[in-house]
Amino acid sequence: MVKRPLNPWICNSFIDSCAFDPKYSPEDEAANQIFELHRNEQLGIQIAHSTQKEINHPNTPSWVKTEALSAIYTIEVSLTSNEQALQARIHSILTGDGKPENYAADAKHVYEAQKYGSYFITTDTRILDKATELLGVCNIDILKPSQFLAIVQANKKGDS
Repeated sequence: MVKRPLNPWICNSFIDSCAFDPKYSPEDEAANQIFELHRNEQLGIQIAHSTQKEINHPNTPSWVKTEALSAIYTIEVSLTSNEQALQARIHSILTGDGKPENYAADAKHVYEAQKYGSYFITTDTRILDKATELLGVCNIDILKPSQFLAIVQANKKGDS
């Protein structure tokens, strides 16, 4: 049996800061359509509290900051020992042979998305390259904006 993706109209979907403003096609057009659906059709897009820090960076474009204001944010909470272990496993997968400090924020983003959602939208190739392995560990679909948009368009608002 092939796993059918959850309807993104009825589940939580998280977006990474890099997916707000991709610099290449077709991801830039897809991101714009996702935000248009969020604004006009109430497509649920959330932002992890750890991502909010990146959005608040002084170099982030003002339109991204404005767009982010309309999204729902998670809040930082204490993690149980099992949650800490899962976040550490996610961090280990993303780090691979790299420097752990370079992947800590990404691990938090993915952890938050899997805790509260079904989709994590990103253009970060480091995360996308590990999507299959992460799905096996934390059951979250990690997708480019264009891939997520295709799932949104294949589903109807309100269908379970």
